[in-house]
Amino acid sequence: MRFVVVMFAVVFSHGNINARDVISDFSRDAEASEMAANYSIIAVREAIADCRAGKFTKAIPVLKKYAAENDIGATYVLANLYLDGLGIEKSEEAAIELLSKNIAGGHTPSMVRLGLIKEKKSPAEALQLYRQASSGNDSMAHLKLGDIFENGLLDTRANPKLAFKYYDRAHQNKDVLGTYHVARCYDQGIGVSPNAIESTRLFRQAAMAGAGSANAVMARRYFEGIGVESDPVAAVGWLMRGAQAGSTEAMVLLGRRYEAGDVIGRDLNQAGKFYSAAAKRNDPVGRYCLAMMYLNGTGTAQDKVRAFVLLEGARSYPKAQVQFDKLVKEMTPQQLSAARQKIADAAK
Repeated sequence: MRFVVVMFAVVFSHGNINARDVISDFSRDAEASEMAANYSIIAVREAIADCRAGKFTKAIPVLKKYAAENDIGATYVLANLYLDGLGIEKSEEAAIELLSKNIAGGHTPSMVRLGLIKEKKSPAEALQLYRQASSGNDSMAHLKLGDIFENGLLDTRANPKLAFKYYDRAHQNKDVLGTYHVARCYDQGIGVSPNAIESTRLFRQAAMAGAGSANAVMARRYFEGIGVESDPVAAVGWLMRGAQAGSTEAMVLLGRRYEAGDVIGRDLNQAGKFYSAAAKRNDPVGRYCLAMMYLNGTGTAQDKVRAFVLLEGARSYPKAQVQFDKLVKEMTPQQLSAARQKIADAAK
């Protein structure tokens, strides 16, 4: 059995947005936004498609042309390219100038994006931008404010009731993440009285709308009989849905079920595939589980070098850190050298 793993992926800190994801979201939502009526310009839409395909050299001149003509979509995407230095020299100053131009026209996604830039240097300004976007009924702004007031971020005090209010606004907009967070609030009693039945109903709604994490929650509900009758077979079905929707938690849980032969038949090859899928998405628990299969020779040949590389990238997970420290002491100098060389090669 052979597991194929992408060892490294870019990790973005809390609150950050990958420009490629922004471009994808923008393209998906463009036609639905009343404020973005001119997104339908064919040349701009083609340039966005080129960006998604990595053809920045072709796209950037078109985006610059229409940004100069005050096209909201071209301006927004170009700002994100400047922020991440994709196909163009990285320039936060240029990005801020472009986003500010859109904000003057009332473009709420630009308010949120500028808020993300301002968080560290000017928390008060970032908070004001999120509030401004929220007043324009921007779901991402609602979600950001929910997170801020739930956790007391940006120099605010935690305010669970206010957090729930903002999450619920996103939910009322039929935003799947808003539904997920409202369900979580009912589950944990965040700003609202705990209600297992209501939380289960909303988690199911979010899961059916494609929220991978909600599928993982529904699986746990059916395994444990919380808000529903216990049904392990149905639980596995929810895990399958979650994994297909990209939930690394669901992938890891499925991997563990296949490894243990719990509910479903034991299949180490399937376990390795699901752990590998989670590891490719930089999930530390997925990396740890896959590393342990290589370390113990479970379903595959023992490979301490591969285990080291996986564990090194999973050290934010406490169990991985403990195992990593133990493995370092067990490996030969040659094995350590080979492992570190793999890490260096992958980082290039």
